[in-house]
Amino acid sequence: MDRRWPQVRKFLVFQIKLYIDAFRDIFLSFLSLGAFIIDLIQMNTGADSYFERVLKFGYGTERAINLFNQYGSEEQGSHSVDRVLREMEDKIRGRKK
Repeated sequence: MDRRWPQVRKFLVFQIKLYIDAFRDIFLSFLSLGAFIIDLIQMNTGADSYFERVLKFGYGTERAINLFNQYGSEEQGSHSVDRVLREMEDKIRGRKK
């Protein structure tokens, strides 16, 4: 199993990230609709509109989830799915930082 663990881990991490990404997409769909409606009612436009803030938030979550490992750890910031999963794995395996 030790020889296969890296591949199994990669698969499991990808599956977890897929579920997180799917939940994020559903959440952002509802949030963006609400923000858009509020912006229409209040006639908000530009970078300070609620819809643009949702887009900015979504961009940040894209980096934090890092579904296809396109961002390095320095680009992800301090809150990332990779970091949380690594910390959980370390605790399960009994490693301490």
